[in-house]
Amino acid sequence: AGAAGSAGSAGSAGSAGTGGAGGSGGSAGSAGTAGTGGSAGGPIDFGDGWQIPDPGNPSPVDGGGVTDIVVGPGADASTPGRFGAADTGESPSVVYPLDHTMSPPNMNMLDVHWRPAAGQTHFELSFIAPTRTLKIYVGCTALGGGCSYATANTEFWSKLVPSARGTAPVRWRIRGVTAGGVVGGSAERQLSFSRQDILGGIYYWNTSGVGQVQRQDFGIPSPPIENYLNVTQAGGGTCLGCHVMSRSGDAIVVGLNIPSPATYRTFDVVSRIERNPWVRGGANFFSFSPDSKYLLYSDTVTIGLRNVETGAQMKANVVPYGTMPDWSPSGRKMVYAKPKNRPLFAAPGIDSASLELSNFDGVSFQAPTTLVPAAGGNNYYPAFSPDNEWIIYNRSPSNNSSYVSGKPEDGGGLPDSELWIVSANGGTPVRLGRISAPGWLQWAKWAPAKHDSFAGKVMWVTFTSARAYGLRFTDGQLAQLWMVAIDVDKLRAGQESSFNAFWLPTQSTNGGNHIGQWTTRVPRKPCNRAQDCEGGETCTNRICMPRPR
Repeated sequence: AGAAGSAGSAGSAGSAGTGGAGGSGGSAGSAGTAGTGGSAGGPIDFGDGWQIPDPGNPSPVDGGGVTDIVVGPGADASTPGRFGAADTGESPSVVYPLDHTMSPPNMNMLDVHWRPAAGQTHFELSFIAPTRTLKIYVGCTALGGGCSYATANTEFWSKLVPSARGTAPVRWRIRGVTAGGVVGGSAERQLSFSRQDILGGIYYWNTSGVGQVQRQDFGIPSPPIENYLNVTQAGGGTCLGCHVMSRSGDAIVVGLNIPSPATYRTFDVVSRIERNPWVRGGANFFSFSPDSKYLLYSDTVTIGLRNVETGAQMKANVVPYGTMPDWSPSGRKMVYAKPKNRPLFAAPGIDSASLELSNFDGVSFQAPTTLVPAAGGNNYYPAFSPDNEWIIYNRSPSNNSSYVSGKPEDGGGLPDSELWIVSANGGTPVRLGRISAPGWLQWAKWAPAKHDSFAGKVMWVTFTSARAYGLRFTDGQLAQLWMVAIDVDKLRAGQESSFNAFWLPTQSTNGGNHIGQWTTRVPRKPCNRAQDCEGGETCTNRICMPRPR
């Protein structure tokens, strides 16, 4: 089945740090105590709702003006001496990463891809941070008709990046030399790093086989891929696709046997045990309340509300017709997509949709207002930013349906799908032009973080795209997760606010990857022996941890 996709989730607040049974990665802020709510009839008070974790403020290391020399694959001790001449030859063509890319400083992997000029056999990759320089000498490791160098090594990430976190961008370029000693160099590009590490976890749908939810825990250096939940574990038969996490990472809701309406169930993340067998139904799109006790759900026709703890159906038609709900981290707003015409039956996709916003007063959702009109196009998959201020969404200017049929590993979005951001208070939306080309992207989700950089504050977004990954994948070959920094000041000024995106390191490449849902932590199961843990895990310090890659 094609990927139906789920709306982004508002999360629950949790306890700090380890959380649950040994969760890793950052702390969630505290939420107010929920009122009786639901079937008891009292108001629900989320207090300040879910809060962005404090990322700390680590300082960059003073590199002391040192230049580090690394002799890499295909080179030897004589290679650096071959680059003493001025650049008089042809330039190698840099393919990846793109100019003006920003990354968190703990990604621990960033491939460099280039095409050599005629006759070039060896290369110098120079990275110049404000207080430290790194020069890497390599031969050509063949990739897709060009060359590559994987920076997943201690030299790059332990020597250069600590001196570049939060500073002015690193200037970098590639020079190539021929057997005859002619040197040619590329123009300089910029690569920058936020001051703080990205923490927490990301859960995504991998389409290999009948599909499974995989996760990566960025509280672990170079996190391995974990096969978190498969169809059999969830009680399904043919597919496991639509999923939404609570932001604290303690709960997950999954849709089984899509396309629509999927059979949905909620699970405790640590135990993988269904939370309440009474909380079942048919829906593809979901969102948790800030305390993860309540669930908005939609089968594309209506949006309903349930109490996850009691199983009570609080209201079957919070919205008479609408879909893809997202509950704000504060708990005070809901955004959703509303197609022009009410669907006659449940379906995985919509067209001609506007975005509407509804306020929650603790008892009910109020009459909605139009946030983004359809204006001849299709607006879908809205998601609140972690600070409640912004909503990112997809737009198809030609009004294509949001549902992508065919092989989901080849999809990754519509041909003309774009990403836009609008203020949750209304106003003129901003198109993210830098990453919207070449289309084929969707399911944008915010990471639960706000970081410092040379540009000021940035927030992080992941999205699915079947775009080319340097020389490794061609356009349309494989849908993968990409990550991008959003400049908050430029966003407020209504300007192009995205840096260039990068391929999310270490993700699975054995199928398409979709709907990257971020959590502030990855709570884990306690253990006394290896047999207590799931496959792929080992018992470490009485906590089930993924086996190292």
